[in-house]
Amino acid sequence: MTDRDVTIRLGASAGDGIQSAGEILTRMLSVSGQYVCTYNGNQSLIRGGHVWFHLHAGNWRVTSLGFGIDYMLALTQTAFDEHIGRINRGGAIIFDPKVVKSGAMPDGVTAIELPLTEIALKYDKRPLMKNTVGIGSIAALLGLDRKEIGEVIELQFGSKGKAIVEGNINAALEGYELTSKKFVPTKTLEFDYSKKRLFTHADFALAAGAVNAGCRFYAAYPMSPASPILHYMAANAEKMGITVLLAEDEIAAMGATIGAGFTGARAMCGTSGGGFALMQEGFGMAAMNETPLVVVDVMRAGPSTGLPTKTGQGDLNMMLGISQDDFPRVILAPRNPEETFNIMGKAFNVAEKWQVPVIVLLDFGIGDGGYATLENLDFEKPIDRGKIVTEVDAEGTWFKRYELNEDNVSPRTIPGTPNGMFVAKTDEHDEYGHDLSDVEAGLQHAVEKRVKMMKKRMGKLDGIAAELSLPEVVGPKDADITLVSWGSSSNPIREALKKLWSEGVKVNSIEFTDVFPLRWNEVAKLLKGARHLVDVEANYTGQMAGLIARETGLVIGDRLLKYDGEPLEPAEVVEKVKSIAEKESGISVEHQAV
Repeated sequence: MTDRDVTIRLGASAGDGIQSAGEILTRMLSVSGQYVCTYNGNQSLIRGGHVWFHLHAGNWRVTSLGFGIDYMLALTQTAFDEHIGRINRGGAIIFDPKVVKSGAMPDGVTAIELPLTEIALKYDKRPLMKNTVGIGSIAALLGLDRKEIGEVIELQFGSKGKAIVEGNINAALEGYELTSKKFVPTKTLEFDYSKKRLFTHADFALAAGAVNAGCRFYAAYPMSPASPILHYMAANAEKMGITVLLAEDEIAAMGATIGAGFTGARAMCGTSGGGFALMQEGFGMAAMNETPLVVVDVMRAGPSTGLPTKTGQGDLNMMLGISQDDFPRVILAPRNPEETFNIMGKAFNVAEKWQVPVIVLLDFGIGDGGYATLENLDFEKPIDRGKIVTEVDAEGTWFKRYELNEDNVSPRTIPGTPNGMFVAKTDEHDEYGHDLSDVEAGLQHAVEKRVKMMKKRMGKLDGIAAELSLPEVVGPKDADITLVSWGSSSNPIREALKKLWSEGVKVNSIEFTDVFPLRWNEVAKLLKGARHLVDVEANYTGQMAGLIARETGLVIGDRLLKYDGEPLEPAEVVEKVKSIAEKESGISVEHQAV
């Protein structure tokens, strides 16, 4: 079967229902056997402004926005003007000529003029259904079965009543018929209606994966783009046996999560970068009293409140430098919703086995901002709760909660365990938790205990690193150019590689999902074996490249960094790789327009 794919973009004003329209189209393609990947180009407005929804679908595992736009639905003049230059040759743009003035069309782009508003007003007093008319038009261009349109619209709007459902179906079908009569599709897909593929975004996948991993407590103060995690947890709390706390602020959310973890629950809290900044003191507390917990940061562009509805990978340095002084922490950065679901078992197991705080880094692009196809979900990940002690021999008044031992992990009791009494404070302590910071401070025996406790906590990093995964190598081992990425930046690279390979460019990628700690000697060996390294990430300073330099001494001088809040695109990666290949070989290479 020949690989086929198509890129679609819907543009309008906030309040025009573009996200719902995009979800309907995504679902239509998913139930027709297609793999999907989307991005929601929101603004921080309820109404007005300009928003867009981008969809990439194909019969192969698409991972990002793809190359350009094949079909565009423009409901406003701004949408038309903003995106007309991105439409691929052979593509088409759908618009209402009474709303949008097109002028001269780019060469090779077809104008599909439809009375979107007029048709919409047949089925409702307000013209909201014009987006549904446009969906029907796109479905016709793609060659989708009419039957799928009705079924998906009923699924999307079923809760709003029969009249709304029927009106939207009729509006979509009218757009479908009108387009089928007037226009010949330039790019279609091969559909398999026997395959219905699941899709979601990483926020929902993380919430579901956490529950599957045994999470029973979730706390948050709402902050975009992490809020969907809270929505999912709250909506499913009763049937899944989860306690959900809507906290008054992020400081309270962190404190409650530490309390829940301390009492034995698998506990998690979530926020974005600005909220995490407030959580740092509490995070250090969890590290000091060795309370396991999982913290989620769904990154957005900053600093401060920055761009609330735009994406980026600018929080890695903050995670590496949380709170004061040195203490162990774990950083995981899944690349897509599927991996996010699966990684949550690891996150909770590591947190409890090693009694450390674990950070899961997502970002708007794969979180609240984008859906992707799900396959190969791991529902059977074993649960490892570590050294929880349920019976304690009565050897004295106090229990050695912070006992020094070979693997640096002490036995842990749940509060209320007979003979399991100890002190858990934020101060440095001895094996029982008793203070070394007041009258003991500076005395020789206390100094020695401080050193031992620091070595115990930091000594966990080697054991954790042995369990975490080294980066994945994608592509030929003898590549001329190697792209280094972490988290969601790997997604556009995958599609860039596919194109570059088809053009004979010898390139591969090294993709980090487990970010810290790692077996850095092995990472260094892997990276030093590459001929030409290029760091690719969505921040200004190349934060992952900085971590690699810190841990291995290897400086990656060539970088592709994006920090404008918009997602990295495959075309940008292709352009970068070709420019390097041209310089190194002295041979001119045809460049992909960005």
